[in-house]
Amino acid sequence: LRPFVEAIHGAPALSIVLFIIFALGPQLTGQSRTVRFNAQQAVLIDVALIFPQLIGEAVADADANLPRAVMEPASNFVWYFIVSCVAYCVVSNLRGKVPNQIPY
Repeated sequence: LRPFVEAIHGAPALSIVLFIIFALGPQLTGQSRTVRFNAQQAVLIDVALIFPQLIGEAVADADANLPRAVMEPASNFVWYFIVSCVAYCVVSNLRGKVPNQIPY
């Protein structure tokens, strides 16, 4: 994976191009429903990971000295959310139900 990571860091516009390909590519090429769904999930996870990073950089740039009790839960929120979504999907599948109650 190192060559891909170096290519993305070497060309900043490449990440935007990959995002657009994942967002629009499957719909425009007539891929199956599963491929379109997985591509949409990848885009949503990418967006979910960008916002906390931007907020964290804004707080760091403002030189705000927030207490550790506030910073740790805030920085782990995305991980908690993803784990809870995965747990919900696993439990729903084990019960034989379709996990369709997560908004997207």
